[in-house]
Amino acid sequence: MKNSAIVIRTGLGPAIGGTLFYVAAKYLPPMPYWDGFFRVLPAGLLLLAIRPGLPRGAWWWKSLVLGTLNMGLFTVLLLISAQRLPGGVAATLNGTSSLVAIAVASVVLKEKVRPHHYIACLVGVGGVALLVLRSSAALNVVGVLAGIGSACSMGVGTVLARKWGRPEGVQSLTTAGWTLIGAAVVLLPLSLLVEGAPPSFTAKQLAGLVWAAFVVGAAGFALYLTGVQRLPVSLSAPLTLMNPVTAALLGWLVTGEQFTPLQILGGVLVCAAVILVANPHILGRFFTKPEPVAEAAAPADELKKIGSPA
Repeated sequence: MKNSAIVIRTGLGPAIGGTLFYVAAKYLPPMPYWDGFFRVLPAGLLLLAIRPGLPRGAWWWKSLVLGTLNMGLFTVLLLISAQRLPGGVAATLNGTSSLVAIAVASVVLKEKVRPHHYIACLVGVGGVALLVLRSSAALNVVGVLAGIGSACSMGVGTVLARKWGRPEGVQSLTTAGWTLIGAAVVLLPLSLLVEGAPPSFTAKQLAGLVWAAFVVGAAGFALYLTGVQRLPVSLSAPLTLMNPVTAALLGWLVTGEQFTPLQILGGVLVCAAVILVANPHILGRFFTKPEPVAEAAAPADELKKIGSPA
């Protein structure tokens, strides 16, 4: 029961993150490096204002690594895919990070992945394939490659976040703040090098940045990272599949993106995969060998009767 509550809270992070695809396509300027920087810096400062603290020792470079994989490189590639592909397509490509994370965790963490975890991921990937391959919009090659790259970046970052956890006595919000600031440190020189001076934002774009930074960046990422630090990767990673569900729903409700019956089936499969992860007993009992039932020992009085002469 305790794990189920953590799973639900963790899944809210990717679900909130799914809104970024719509926001990036409709509100943010087409400058993914600066968009990423202005998304992570305010979010990190907010979390550190709530839970202050500075990294110590190895956590300086660990914050940079986690920031690059989970937010820096990930955010840039995510925004490139979001601005070149329909929101639902970009999000479903990113949702394959669950497969990357579980594969890496089995090697790096020696984590035991049970059959029902593989089945849940395969069900989710099947849903992803239906949503992506049946899209009525033409797929942009750069957008597709960026989506796959963001999935790999988040998958590896998730495993390292689980492996390193957090320092003793440090709150999860603090480590999330370190990670976001680490991403900003990496993104600042890249933004200047690739895109030049920072852009001037309109009121509409500033509203998009506020949502991307404080709702998606601070709240969404903090929820997800807190769960990743406490749950096995085989439980936390498939929850990223909630990301494409939110994006696809927004695409349908807000922008009027049309989906075929097969794409709707794909969304149902993705939801089913998340349910299987949150409730492993649904399939787990079919793959767990029943414990042998030990025969009850005979009472002492019965043993005496058996051993005594008739």
